[in-house]
Amino acid sequence: MERTYDIFEKHPDGSMIWRVTIDGHEPAIAKLRELAAKTSNELQVLHLPTKALIATMNQKAAQS
Repeated sequence: MERTYDIFEKHPDGSMIWRVTIDGHEPAIAKLRELAAKTSNELQVLHLPTKALIATMNQKAAQS
């Protein structure tokens, strides 16, 4: 059975907005790439039952 993943978009003010739920690791990564091409905001793939962060795209570098 495939795991279900959720993709969230993190806005500059720190708020997180849910974008989509996807079944399967590979489809989730493909959707992450698709969404990342359309925004400069950070996107995260999460497995909510375990609270595991699976992947991140468009992550801003930490400023000193």
